[in-house]
Amino acid sequence: EYQELIYWALRPETQPQLPDGKVQLLPPAIFKPKPMWTGKQVISTLLLNLTWGYAPLNLVSKNKVAKKYWGPSAQEEERVLILDGELLVGILDKSQFGASSYGLVHSVYELYSATHAGRLLSGLSRLFLRYLQEIGFSCRMEDLLFDKEGDAIRKEIIKDQKPNGINSALEFVGLSDYNADKLEADMHVKKEFQTRMEEVLRHDNKLAQLDGTISGTMSKLTSALIDKCLPAHLHLPFPHNNMAVMTVSGAKGSNINFSQITCCLGQQSLEGRRVPLMVSGKSLPSFAPYDSSGRAGGYVASRFLTGLKPQEFYFHCMAGREGLIDTAVKTSRSGYLQRCLIKHLEGIQVHYDYTVRDADGSVIQFQYGEDALDVLKSQHLTQFDFAAANYRALRDKFNPTSAASVLDDEQARKYAKKLLGKSGEYKAADIEGEPISSRFNPSRYLGAVSERFYVELENYLNSNPSNLLREKK
Repeated sequence: EYQELIYWALRPETQPQLPDGKVQLLPPAIFKPKPMWTGKQVISTLLLNLTWGYAPLNLVSKNKVAKKYWGPSAQEEERVLILDGELLVGILDKSQFGASSYGLVHSVYELYSATHAGRLLSGLSRLFLRYLQEIGFSCRMEDLLFDKEGDAIRKEIIKDQKPNGINSALEFVGLSDYNADKLEADMHVKKEFQTRMEEVLRHDNKLAQLDGTISGTMSKLTSALIDKCLPAHLHLPFPHNNMAVMTVSGAKGSNINFSQITCCLGQQSLEGRRVPLMVSGKSLPSFAPYDSSGRAGGYVASRFLTGLKPQEFYFHCMAGREGLIDTAVKTSRSGYLQRCLIKHLEGIQVHYDYTVRDADGSVIQFQYGEDALDVLKSQHLTQFDFAAANYRALRDKFNPTSAASVLDDEQARKYAKKLLGKSGEYKAADIEGEPISSRFNPSRYLGAVSERFYVELENYLNSNPSNLLREKK
């Protein structure tokens, strides 16, 4: 199976760099009673073949799946550790081959080339597709159920939604000495409460403040429910729960989708407010006038798994309609705004003297972005540990010795030390003199960088936190 997966991942790729064009394999992790390979070795083999002939990759990166999901037996799976091109610890999720910074694909792009990153993505796609064809993957009702304790916790927390909303309203109108139970029992207090609520209803500012107060209370209730029940009280725990695997790893859906199916839908909002009241003081005809309970104000305590009540369904439809209209309106507005911006920026370009100029040659900036850095190539600029661990690969890619004959590597650094002093702490207000990059052109002087970057680099060199740097002999 190991060889089949590697074959599927690498078959369409031409690999001229491999010796005799043969795919390189790793020895099995287990030899007896039969040879067996781990899933991590499959990824390591793919990396080995795609980067053959180059310095191997070293990477320490954080996963999207937090350690709380793995339990006490596999806490180290929270991070990805690749040493000399071998995946030793961690799993691959959205943080590694999705649209995320400092992941596996991003690191391969930085160290080798866009071609290598493209081949890696293609290989991973074919590999995962073949593996899913073999094992299958789907969700089931069992993935959405809580255990008995989880159901009891959910019911207990949801019980508080009515009194919590009323208590917040009582506090807002100045009747904080009373609570929801006393309000029902004492008709005099109930009448006074209605009078004060009528006053609030007449003033939009006061009503907005009341909405904010009650919404905040209900949001805390929803958060408490999700924190206590997910993922601790799922009937099937992670990683055996396919819905949890999907949402946590970033494959599809989010924690909000999962919580709306299993816990509750929470507070529905319209234009940043709770559901508006009619002239009668009701949000819907089925509620009492000035009913301050969470449910009357658009709080949906039900979940998709067991179904919504008619009023909750109506509130949810109202919020859904607003979302659709917002999307339709924003599309045209943002499109026109982008067109206006591009029309004004289309003639601007960076010239050979590092200046940014308009179509008529007028100078807009003397250095692009004031620091002459290419945004697309500077993502890993302050990832000093990554650069130190992959020194050989970066040296082979950029060949810095070829630039040594044309770059001055002393003047800019001497000036930086003089400008920033011995303390090495960057404070813009304390600097007296020209900035480094305005005095020295980055194309001719090594070390003509921003003061902040210079200080960060010096601090890293002095502290050597990961012990990756060695004294030059």
